[in-house]
Amino acid sequence: MGRISGLVPSRFLTLLAHLVVVITLFWSRDSNILACLPLRFTAEEYEKQDTLTLPAVTEMALFVAVFGLKKKPF
Repeated sequence: MGRISGLVPSRFLTLLAHLVVVITLFWSRDSNILACLPLRFTAEEYEKQDTLTLPAVTEMALFVAVFGLKKKPF
């Protein structure tokens, strides 16, 4: 049995941290959208910003899924 290098645990911790950030962004998406808008905004502005925010959050979730499920050589 070989010795575990420092790269595997650090990669796991990086993916875990990224997953926590993605979950937090999905959970607080409404607050983040409101922070991007001016104090007085219309429903159309909110919907537009929500539409622009969703692909970025989805991209981060896909990043975690792809690199988290990638087969790691030993």
